[in-house]
Amino acid sequence: MSVVAVFGASGQTGRCIVERLATQGKKVLAIGRRAGIENANPGVMSAIADLTLSTVSELELLLKGVDAVVFAAAGDPIRVDRDGALRVMAAAEGAGVRRFVLITGMGVGRARPPELHGGFWDTYFGAKEASERGLRASGLVWTILQPGELLNAAGTNQVQLAPTGTLPIGRIARDDVSAVVAAVLERDRSAGHTWELVEGRSTADDAVDDAVLAGA
Repeated sequence: MSVVAVFGASGQTGRCIVERLATQGKKVLAIGRRAGIENANPGVMSAIADLTLSTVSELELLLKGVDAVVFAAAGDPIRVDRDGALRVMAAAEGAGVRRFVLITGMGVGRARPPELHGGFWDTYFGAKEASERGLRASGLVWTILQPGELLNAAGTNQVQLAPTGTLPIGRIARDDVSAVVAAVLERDRSAGHTWELVEGRSTADDAVDDAVLAGA
């Protein structure tokens, strides 16, 4: 059985992804920056890695035997969202990982409203965009998801996906993001796509299938 490593497993979105994949019977390596990411599901293993400190070599050792990586970590825009993500990508390539799903944010690579400009926001979106460029330039088989505002509400499994800049900036439950991640990992044809992700009217499976067909 393949192993999926989830970075950011101690965060809210990461925990949703770990639970979703484990419930579907996948073996998961939950990687977070602090203790407390243990999971009762027997298919979940855990590891601690501080992406502000971990070297590529250390991360590569951690990823030996892993088939896919989901990067859902967030924190310091430069040290985690950009540099941490880039080190994980390099480690994944070195460890022979094939598949990589990167979660960034809606607003990367598109026009943003005035309230999402200046100061922190320019640094944040610049870091996310740099991580996307790094992934596209890598040898990994990648998919990039750009969710809208992340909500802690219960998921509805009603979502919408579209290429960058084609949807109004919106919101989505973290649990629905996890459903889309799971659907993406099940579909090789989702590779090479960058999609915005918000609330919608399609199930995660149907939304990914439709987005693949629209971009074919």
